[in-house]
Amino acid sequence: MSDYQRIVSYLYEYHHGIKGSNVGFAKIEKRQNQLRVYFHVKTNDQALEYKIYFYHFHEGTMEGIFLDTIRRSDAIIEFKKNYPVIENFEEMDGFLIYHSNEHFFGSQWKELPIIIRSFKPLEIPDAKPEIVETIEKTEETKETEEIEETEEIEEIEEIAETKTSGLSEYIEALQLEKDAKNIRHPDPVKGFDWKEYPTLPMPLSYSLDPSIKITLKDLDQIPDLDDNVKANGFLLLNYGNFGHLMLAKDADSGQRYLGIPGIFDNEKAFISRLFGFKTFITVPLKPHKTGNFGYFILPI
Repeated sequence: MSDYQRIVSYLYEYHHGIKGSNVGFAKIEKRQNQLRVYFHVKTNDQALEYKIYFYHFHEGTMEGIFLDTIRRSDAIIEFKKNYPVIENFEEMDGFLIYHSNEHFFGSQWKELPIIIRSFKPLEIPDAKPEIVETIEKTEETKETEEIEETEEIEEIEEIAETKTSGLSEYIEALQLEKDAKNIRHPDPVKGFDWKEYPTLPMPLSYSLDPSIKITLKDLDQIPDLDDNVKANGFLLLNYGNFGHLMLAKDADSGQRYLGIPGIFDNEKAFISRLFGFKTFITVPLKPHKTGNFGYFILPI
């Protein structure tokens, strides 16, 4: 179909105009006179209201074409909606989820980088913010939305085969996380005894003592562990690679850490950060991470 256009791109988090980590992705589809906008972002930022813009460069200015205003109530921003196609869509240079010049998410489609100090939002019509949150669906809408989400995942996976394996892995982890959140976990039946588990010696410089080897099932025995951790998509996707997890405690602060074993590369590091595992430690200690074994760790 000649009128059909589809764009899938990563979203980056910007603070004070500086490009940061990959935190999600966006998919924009243009079909005849409709735009279908879908994006998924994870953030720890406290901002609750965002404005959605397409932008294009004109005489040195990033002109923002306003689309919608959304509000979030969780660390995950997941959004899907159809709109009338915007004028001159083919000329757009990218996509913004904008809170302020100090914090926004950006997707750059062409060579020109995002220079937020040159951003000029065009006139914004009156619009009521839409609440964007992760909630349980009503029985009337659940079946329809599940079909749409399945189609969404299949479409993005198809694109991912020609884009990057990282995006495909991200989609798979999201699906695992979604399914796992429907599972009820029992409360720990007894006090957790670190000495009952095999030890995992860590380099002394990490100050992780004790450090033990556990399985996926053992997560239900850890006191005060959030069920969201047990349903973490990155954890579920990568657990089977080495058949164990690491549980450790900082000897000085008492902070607990959950670790997923793996071999470090940039794509896996990108995925791990999206799911909260923002630090990688090599075991044994190595001067470089890439290509070496270690653990992606999450404070719990």
